[in-house]
Formats: sequence, C-alpha cells, structure tokens
Amino acid sequence: MKINRQEIVVSFELDTSIILTCGSALKKIHDKLGGRIISINVPEDAPPPLPRVVLKLEDTILNIGLERFQITVNPPSHVQDSIEKTSTFTFRRASSILSELIPFMPRYNWAGIISEVQYPEKPLKNKSAIEAATPIFDKLVKIDRNNKKLSAFQIQFGIKEDQHFITYTIDAYETRQIELLTPEQKGFHQIVIDASKFPVTDCGIKILVDINNKPNEHNQNPLDDLENIFLKQKTTIDEIPNNLNLKGLLP
Repeated sequence: MKINRQEIVVSFELDTSIILTCGSALKKIHDKLGGRIISINVPEDAPPPLPRVVLKLEDTILNIGLERFQITVNPPSHVQDSIEKTSTFTFRRASSILSELIPFMPRYNWAGIISEVQYPEKPLKNKSAIEAATPIFDKLVKIDRNNKKLSAFQIQFGIKEDQHFITYTIDAYETRQIELLTPEQKGFHQIVIDASKFPVTDCGIKILVDINNKPNEHNQNPLDDLENIFLKQKTTIDEIPNNLNLKGLLP
C-alpha cells in the first residue's frame, strides 16, 4: 500500500472578496514556504469553488476559491507506505498554511480529506488496469459477465459514521513506459499513440477515501476538525480490506 496524494478542503461562507481579505496571509505563506503564486483570470460567472489564486510549492498546491481553501499534498516517497507518517506530514504542511489563512476566513462550514490509496502489484502480474480490476469486480458486483471480458470498472459508495461522511471510490490504475520516436522527416506530423503497445511498469488497485464532516452543529474549528478527520482516516484506511470485503484480493 502507498498513499501518494492527499487533498484537504476547508469550506466557508461565500466571500467574493476573499482574495483581497487574505492577501497579506498569502504573502506571509509565500515568504515562509516559497513557491510560486499564480493569479487565475476566471470569468465573473465562474463557479465559487474554482480557484482564483494558486500557490504552487514543490510538494503542495494551495487553491483559493470564493468558498474554500483546497490544499493538495504529495508526500515524499519515503513515507508513502505508512498512513501514520503520510498523515503526519500532510497535516503539518496543511496546518502551516491554514493557520495563516483561517483568521481571515468567513464563517466556517465543513472540512474534508481525500486520500488516494494505491495497492501496487509486486511482483507485477497483470498487463493492464482492467485485468487487475476483474477479480475485484467479480467479488463486489453480483452481475454475471457471461464470460465476457471486463472493459471498464469503477465503484463508488458512501456511508455515515457518527459525525463523518465516508465515500469510497474503487478502480484500478496502470503506469506504462511510453517512448516517443522522432519522425525521420521534418515538418508537421500527427502522432498517434496506442498506449496498449507499451509495457506496463506499475499496476494495481486504487481507492479514493473521502472523509468529511459536512455542515452540522458539531463543526467548530477547522484545524481541530481536520485533526479528528485524520484520526478517522487512519483507522478507515487500515481497515479497507475488511470493510470493503477485499481481504486477500488487494496486492
């Protein structure tokens, strides 16, 4: 198992002037962490969640919309195989950013965390993502394929546990080594790539785990709520094989 991406969202009351309001905080974050600030020119009728400003760091991207802060973290490779270490790294990174932004934030609504959990095959057994997904389909879906090959697969469902909403999205992934050859003749050439002709270098099952505390009377402080969600996330990811009835099937 490895966790190569985590996404944190803090939702707040719509504020069309949020970019101006938190401008000094954004500058302070930039001075402290570095990175590059990108201002996005969006239409006036663009949806509120669409980012207006982006701060891009080496391992983190902060998106600021009119009703949310969204932080995407790519933990370093040496901690990706540990939910404990990955969550600690992500929470520290997110806290260093949110602690500057929260004082300028309008009324807080809810917080959430999405973790991308991959179960790579070692050694590599299948030649494609859909081959890796087939036994998962046969285990979870009570539909007779009549010996026909599976061509697409994705399952999503959600449950509510106490104050948290948990959504699982299950599919498969693959990585291929694609090489582009330089055309012998000069000039414009249309290049058509058939990915299936290139070797698979990584393959397995991918599960997105989305945990949030959509608006309820218990939401108080986003950092405290995120810390509780991270605790819930750790136990949820540890229990994926049992909770999803996939024990023995995940690589």
